[in-house]
Amino acid sequence: MGFYVGIDLGTTNSTVSVIQTKNFDDSPLDTLTTCPIYQYGDHVGELVSDVCLPSALYFDVDNRRVYTGNFAKATYASGERPLQTVRSIKTRMGGDSRLEIPPLSGKGRTQIFDMKECAAFFIRTIVNSLKKQYPNITNLTDECVVTVPAAFNDDERVATKNAVLLGGFKNCIILDEPTAALLSYINSSAYNDEDTEQDTIYKLVYDIGGGTLDVSIAKLTDDGYGNYEIDIVGLSERMNLGGDNFDRLLGAYFLKEFEATNKPIETRSKEDQGRIIARIVSRAEQYKINLNKKILARLDKPQLLDRVKENVAFELIDGMFVNSITLKKEHLDNLFYRYTAPNVTKFGLLAPIKTALRRSNLQKEDISEVILTGGMSTFYAVHETLKKFFGDVPMNVVEDTRTAVSRGAALYHWSLDKRNEAYDVRKIDSISNKMASNIYVRNANGEFEVLIRSDLSKKSGTFQYTIAEDDVAFLPFYLYSGSEPTGGKENPETYTQLTGRMIKSKPEYKKGTKIPINWSIDSDKVVSIQLQGDESIKLSQFLTQEEISQNIIGSYQVV
Repeated sequence: MGFYVGIDLGTTNSTVSVIQTKNFDDSPLDTLTTCPIYQYGDHVGELVSDVCLPSALYFDVDNRRVYTGNFAKATYASGERPLQTVRSIKTRMGGDSRLEIPPLSGKGRTQIFDMKECAAFFIRTIVNSLKKQYPNITNLTDECVVTVPAAFNDDERVATKNAVLLGGFKNCIILDEPTAALLSYINSSAYNDEDTEQDTIYKLVYDIGGGTLDVSIAKLTDDGYGNYEIDIVGLSERMNLGGDNFDRLLGAYFLKEFEATNKPIETRSKEDQGRIIARIVSRAEQYKINLNKKILARLDKPQLLDRVKENVAFELIDGMFVNSITLKKEHLDNLFYRYTAPNVTKFGLLAPIKTALRRSNLQKEDISEVILTGGMSTFYAVHETLKKFFGDVPMNVVEDTRTAVSRGAALYHWSLDKRNEAYDVRKIDSISNKMASNIYVRNANGEFEVLIRSDLSKKSGTFQYTIAEDDVAFLPFYLYSGSEPTGGKENPETYTQLTGRMIKSKPEYKKGTKIPINWSIDSDKVVSIQLQGDESIKLSQFLTQEEISQNIIGSYQVV
């Protein structure tokens, strides 16, 4: 019996899909299921089931409890526990980002959690739900496929895998989200394969969620048997842009209107400020969703769009209200223009498309189809912006934007088992290891040198680190993620430091000495760095079983 698990660990929501087969020739599409995730609803009481687990946490460190999902989201939106609730941790994965959670009682120690530990609580909720639904599966937590943005760097991928290990799985395979969405799409009823009659086709996957925006361009070649060789020929760079950004802009507009007749929130306590921000952003999200539904319903009748409106009124704090606002499409158009403008080169909706096209040496006319996925893929402003850019190129949204990524991840997990032989499934025969950015080393002179190129022409190599001075006790060796040079010029100001450490020098190390440093990169795009004949010199490592068993989250109950 085969059991395959795919998890979309999202900025806004997480989902899990599974495939359960009895025989190797069973079709995975017959049993591909997005599972409900058990969690508390808006209030603590009986558990409810929902295919989406909102990526929100509420910490009760006094009683060693962590609440995930709908109840935590509702608590955040209420603003009642601003210092104990958090959302959208995904954009802070990797690095040294941490949360300081004070006790509700005001007594005792403040507890510190890093982002992998926060993400692990979501995984534990998912594992607990799966165990309830599949009590007879003995290998349920042996392995899963978890998706990440294609532009996630080495640190973020290591942090994600560690979160999954902390959450209860023994092994984790990483798959880029756009690739998972594409695999789900080509196996759905929404897919039309007429264009595969051409020798080569290019499909652009536009994945915009709650906090990240990824663009991948895939070159598809049909092998004649329904399988595809998929080569990712273009990737955008890391871009933290999604629904959260739109919500915050709208929330800032609400706050400006509120402060026009009330004191600035800076005059209030830190806790009150947190309460106000949580409430105003949560309400902005809901008003954005409501107005978007009304706009989408009238897009075929543009002459009626002026009549579409949302009357905004809600209590913000202490009996004071945000009100007397009538929200219309033109308001959103003006607020969001910084993202929708056609000439925005850095932070706009079109910026990653232009980057991916440039990197793949393609023009927009070469794209046969634009596939949209992610929670913001049904937002009217996204559609309008892409339509103006692509013109007549077909644009299609995946069958279910909430579940497509985890469904694709489960299909990918199934396909990795080479014993499976179902013929009604479109599989990915190969996935390129192209990365979104180069990986650089900063040498002893402070200069940046390329360690691994994003096109990954090879998966391992040796870097010659040159000693810059005599008689130094330690040698700095740090990795950076950065875009490819534009116009022959590098831009180190945009590089992100990943990991590294000071290497203890040796007597034989003199100025000009070259130290061989071996590197390799695996199928998860995780880098290993080793001083020749010595141990690893990376700081970001996978957790050991001992570290997992001793981690503080094991002492917390997830509810």
